[in-house]
Amino acid sequence: MDSLCFTGKPTVKDVILRLMEGRPALRSVLWDEAVGSPVPNALMLLDGVEVNNLEGLGTEVGDSSELVLLSVVHGG
Repeated sequence: MDSLCFTGKPTVKDVILRLMEGRPALRSVLWDEAVGSPVPNALMLLDGVEVNNLEGLGTEVGDSSELVLLSVVHGG
């Protein structure tokens, strides 16, 4: 995957928004337009910790951090 370059420390939300740029298929499955967030559609781990246990989408992502997005499947 291409390297994502940021000025300063980006947040989880910044990284996700950048990943979706030019990738409408990713945006359609990841981003919930109704709430303006990927939270209902993805479990997000930063360095092995769920981001909601940190500072949510506002959690800063370091240069060597690993951000994992796991699809949440809904249904009955």
